[in-house]
Amino acid sequence: MERRVLKYFLLLSLLAPLTLAAQRPAKGRKTVVQQPAPVSYDSLAMRRNELAGKEARLKGRLDEARELFSSDSPGKEALGANIVELEQALFDVRADLESLSETMARMEREQGFSLPVMPAATAAADNGKTMLVDNDYFRDNLSAADYKQLLAAQKKESEVAELIGKLQENYDQMALLLPVYHVAVKGPQADSLHARITALAAENERLAPAIGDLWQSVFDTKVYAYNYVLDKNGESDILAVQEKQMNNMLLLEAEIEGEYMYEEVARYALQKLLIAGYEIRIADRAGLTGAADSLNSLTPPTSHIDDYFLPVLDTRERMFYDFADAQIVRPAKYANINQVPQVEIFPRGSMYRILLGAYSRPQPVSVFRNVYPLSQETKADRKHYYYAGGYATYAEAEEAAARLKRQGFRNPRVVAWHDGLYDAAPGAESGSAVTEPSGQTTRIRYRVEIGGAGESLSRVVRDVISTQAAGKEVSRTADPETGEPLFVVGSFNNKTLAEALVQDIDTVEPGLTIRIVAVQ
Repeated sequence: MERRVLKYFLLLSLLAPLTLAAQRPAKGRKTVVQQPAPVSYDSLAMRRNELAGKEARLKGRLDEARELFSSDSPGKEALGANIVELEQALFDVRADLESLSETMARMEREQGFSLPVMPAATAAADNGKTMLVDNDYFRDNLSAADYKQLLAAQKKESEVAELIGKLQENYDQMALLLPVYHVAVKGPQADSLHARITALAAENERLAPAIGDLWQSVFDTKVYAYNYVLDKNGESDILAVQEKQMNNMLLLEAEIEGEYMYEEVARYALQKLLIAGYEIRIADRAGLTGAADSLNSLTPPTSHIDDYFLPVLDTRERMFYDFADAQIVRPAKYANINQVPQVEIFPRGSMYRILLGAYSRPQPVSVFRNVYPLSQETKADRKHYYYAGGYATYAEAEEAAARLKRQGFRNPRVVAWHDGLYDAAPGAESGSAVTEPSGQTTRIRYRVEIGGAGESLSRVVRDVISTQAAGKEVSRTADPETGEPLFVVGSFNNKTLAEALVQDIDTVEPGLTIRIVAVQ
C-alpha cells in the first residue's frame, strides 16, 4: 500500500515536564515545582549513541544491498532505488551525528567538563525508569508483593526492547530481499532468496507473539501499580488525564487491526506512549527530579513511527506463472506425446488455458497440429486432458480459443484454475483476483483536514496529533478552492476518534479551520 507522506508529526514535547505536577501541592510532602529543563549533556550523549546504532544498522543494510547489486541478482532497478534511499538515510543520520557532536564539544568547552559516553542507548533509556521505580516512593505506597512485581516488570521491559530490535532487523532484511525475489527468474537463485525470506518471516512469527505476551505482562503490571499509587495519594487530576489517554489508546488499537504486519509491535508503541505519560507525571508530582529529567530526555517510540507501524510484506512463495499464447509453429516442438509436460496447477491466483480435448486414451501429438505450448493431465475420471497456452485473463484465453477454432480445431474452450481449483466453465468475471464476497459493502473511513495553519502546523497541534492519532499519516496538500496549504490526518475507521482529534486541536488552537471528511 503506497502512501504519500509529508511527515510524521510525532511526540517530542508532550513528554516535557508537565505543568500538571505543579497545579496543586501533593498531600503530605513538599512539592517540587520544576521548570522546563535545558537539554543535558548526558541526554545528548544518549542520543548520540542511539544515532550511532542507527548508523551501524543502515550501513549494514547498505553493504548488503550493494553486494546484491554487484552480483548477478535480478532486480537491479529495485535494488538501485533501495540503495539511493539507504544512502540518503545514512547521510542524514551522519549529519545529525556531526551536529550533535559539535553541540557536545561546545558544551565541554564552555562548561569545562566531559562525561563518558553511555555504553548503550538501551542502558540510558532504562536509567530514568529504574530511578522512577527503584525508590522509597513506590516502596512506601505499594505492598511488598506488588513492588516486587513492578521491579520485575521493569527488567522485562528491556527484554521486550531487545526482541523488538531483532524483529525489526529481520523485517528490514525481508524488505531488502523481496524486490529482488519478485523479479528473479525461476530456478536456484529464486529458491535461495525465498528460503532466506521464509526463515526470517518464520522467526518473526515466533518473535511477535512472544513480544506481545511479554509486553502485556509489563503493561498490566505497570498500569495497575501506577493507578494504585495515584489513587492512594488522591492524584485525581493525573488519573483523569491518563483515563482519557487510555480511552484514546483503545480506539487507536482498534484502528490498527489488520493494518500492519505485526500488530503486537504497533500495539507496544501505543501502550508505551501511555506508560510514558504515567511515568513522567508521577516523577514530576512526586518530586523525583533525577528520574523526571532522565525520562524527559528520552525519545518516545512513536517518534520513529516507521520502526513500529510496519507495513505488511507479502512473503509468500512467488507463483512463476507459465503465461504463453497458443500458436501453431513449424517445425513442431514435440516429437511425441511423452514430450508434452504435465499441466502446472498453481495454488494461488488464476490461470486460464484452452482445453483442446479430453480422451479415453493418450493421443498422438500430431492430433494437435503443431500447437505450442501444450500441457496435459489425467483426471480422476481416467481421461486424458490436453491444454494449449496459458493466460492471465479470461478475455485473452477466449480470443485465443476463437483463433484456434478458425484454424481448424473442433471445439477449443476456455477452462481455468482459481487458487488451485479447476473451473470447467469460467466466465469473464471469474478469477480469484476479481471476485468479492457476496454482500460485501464499501467501508467508510474518515480523515481530518486542517486549514488556516500557514506553511506548517504549530508545535502544540503537532503534539496533539502525535498523541491523539499516533500511527496516522499527516500529509500536506493544497486546498482546491483557495490554494492555501491543507494538512490531512488519517484516515480513521472510527469517526469518534476523528471527532476527538478535532476537539482537542480546537482547544489548543481555536483559530484553525478543521473538518472531518468521509472517504471510501
